[in-house]
Amino acid sequence: MARPLNDEGGSSDWQRVRHLVAVSERDPLAPFALRPEKSYAFAGDGSAAVGYRVRVRTAVASGDPVGAAEGWPDAIEAFVQEARRRGLRIAVLGAGERARPMWEQYGFGHLAIGRDVVVHRSEFTVHGRRFRNLRQAIQRSRNAGVTVEMHREGDLRPEQILELRGLMKRSRREDTRGFSMILGGLFDGREPDAILVVARDTSGAVIGAHRYLWAGKQDLSLDFPLRSQDAPNGMDERLIAEIVEWGATRGVERVSLAFAPFPDLFANRKHLGVLGKVGYGLVHLLDPLISVERLYRYLRKFHAFDQERYVMLRWRQVLPVLVALLLLEFGG
Repeated sequence: MARPLNDEGGSSDWQRVRHLVAVSERDPLAPFALRPEKSYAFAGDGSAAVGYRVRVRTAVASGDPVGAAEGWPDAIEAFVQEARRRGLRIAVLGAGERARPMWEQYGFGHLAIGRDVVVHRSEFTVHGRRFRNLRQAIQRSRNAGVTVEMHREGDLRPEQILELRGLMKRSRREDTRGFSMILGGLFDGREPDAILVVARDTSGAVIGAHRYLWAGKQDLSLDFPLRSQDAPNGMDERLIAEIVEWGATRGVERVSLAFAPFPDLFANRKHLGVLGKVGYGLVHLLDPLISVERLYRYLRKFHAFDQERYVMLRWRQVLPVLVALLLLEFGG
């Protein structure tokens, strides 16, 4: 069963998926299944669903199925059958290690594209030599007089929303881009329980903000970071440290920061072979869209690289699948 949200009954599908996201466990990409333009294929008993979107005759599933893990195989089967019925190519962007073998049963190959970055509350610290860079970054924000405040999105006052929209405009960030790792729709009323971590400078002006979404009851996932061009170094690290501390008193076990593309390329740059150097060069072709190496250097401060993520595809379809993925992630 699969239909887009603008079809009759689609809104009820979205509500069903919201329930499945609420019961998903240890999946930082689960909240992003709720992007309103996605369609869904459900397990027969409704216990799990695959979110997907179609571009250039390619049905691209987003992350892992949401809902009960025992329902994942049935949801994947429903998605595959729906795509075949419509004569579409099939690909998966961001399949995790648990779901990868399920996709391989249909003859899909896998390409490792990076790792989740997940801070575990029990392991998080800013002490010791290993976390020296993180500790120094956070201290720089304090030295600059940055203050931090927490808000539930549904409790924001109109003037606070105007401030944050102004920051979005100054940052030239659009929350409509993305597919597998951005939900968007800030302040549209769909996510009243989202947590906003807001940074202000010494004058009281908003200079940065992170929006976090709930993935189940014990996980938060970073959805949309905003940063003023004149924000001091260390502000983003400070916001992350603050949300981990805030969550620690509210039963949050894990905070997902982002996705780190191809971290091994950058970690082992001096020891890359010929193929590794070619891969390093190809990855940097994405620099106009996303500064991949700079993102890696920022995220490695947390020492929180987690499970690997994959693109699942048929190798003979690499080129059209690549076009579909780029359009979905960066073309809106």
